[in-house]
Amino acid sequence: MTRSKSPILSTFWFSAIFSIVAAIYIGLIFDYSSIGFFLLVIGSVLVATLGYSVAMIPRAPPVKERSSTVRFNIVVGLVALLGIAAIYYDRTVLRGIDYNQIGIAAARAELNRVGERGGLISNFGNLFSVAIYLPLINLVFDWEKWSRGRYIVFIIVILGLAGLTYLTAGRTVILVAIALAAAAMFGRGATGMRRLPSFLTTGRLFASLVAILILFGMIFALRADAFGAANAGDYLSQLCIHLSQPAIEIMSQCSSTIYTGGTAWINDIMNYATAVILYAFHVAWVSDAIITDGDQGVVITFTGIQSLFLSRFGYQVAITDYDGYFIPAASGLVHDFGYPVMISVFAVTGFLLGCCQRAMESGRIFFGRIAFCYVNSALLLSLLISPLSLPFYILSIIAIGIVGGLAKVFAVFGMTAQDHPSSWHSAV
Repeated sequence: MTRSKSPILSTFWFSAIFSIVAAIYIGLIFDYSSIGFFLLVIGSVLVATLGYSVAMIPRAPPVKERSSTVRFNIVVGLVALLGIAAIYYDRTVLRGIDYNQIGIAAARAELNRVGERGGLISNFGNLFSVAIYLPLINLVFDWEKWSRGRYIVFIIVILGLAGLTYLTAGRTVILVAIALAAAAMFGRGATGMRRLPSFLTTGRLFASLVAILILFGMIFALRADAFGAANAGDYLSQLCIHLSQPAIEIMSQCSSTIYTGGTAWINDIMNYATAVILYAFHVAWVSDAIITDGDQGVVITFTGIQSLFLSRFGYQVAITDYDGYFIPAASGLVHDFGYPVMISVFAVTGFLLGCCQRAMESGRIFFGRIAFCYVNSALLLSLLISPLSLPFYILSIIAIGIVGGLAKVFAVFGMTAQDHPSSWHSAV
């Protein structure tokens, strides 16, 4: 065990570094000041830090080491893979979307056009496929405590995330996975463990981040091909124009972002890399635009909940001027409800993070470790988008809640496997 590290301070420094880098990049490339975005990010995280500090006032209990079981995580992972298979069957056999012929990006566009049907197979697949995030969290926490079977869990998690990414051709599956994995590492540090699990050295972490950036670039390449872009530069121009619609002064400079100084493959690499950067940093100018928007219009903070539930019951979700953009949670709350509500929400979120950390330190799993990771990941994701605007994030909470309830019921009847003296059902 090592000295515990504060997760809220790590979240603060990550937020500060991201917002500073974004502001500098946009300032240098587009001569655009995004000071409003920077101040809002720093202010919201400081408020969350205050709420966290209040929750941490009571004296910390002795940390109890408890782990989930390999068997349990394998079962949950297999259920998630079954859910992914159900999605694939529903879309290919029942709906006739040919992923192999038209490609995953075009298949995603076709699905967006026809919408979710909401049948039994589709609902089962969409709900339980995202339970793959549960073994992901436990893998980070319990790697050293597991012996046999941990590589099976690792392979299942990788297959699950790859399958979901293939079916969605989007970035949110990976984004949520990164946020939850980072939150799990913060959780390890908060309980006195080494933040990086033993399978993840600093070099491997860096290599993984590079691989993720390459994967994002490959997704953009697939989308460029599906949407008929002539080349990477053409797609970058289209993407920049789309992302910069809330800020006309940036849109007028989109042509300057295209790289044409090398051979075709070098141009492609540079332009897709720029596309990844712009997609991450467009939150800065969108944030500045949205907090000064006088037309409040439709509430945008809960678009994920609206599209997830209302659309399945036949209700048409109202379209806003900011559909298709990542909107930082703080900016969305200011736009929808004003600064007092934004401050209250972040203060409560920070307070919940502290409460979950205390529960995690006492050895609780679902209401400690898992809840901690979701609250901390919500703060990390809020830099880019409100977690309540991510259907996958919401569905995963519901799915894991169902799994937790079933685990508790099975434990009452002594039906849960116990591979560790302090196993899952004793720490729910």
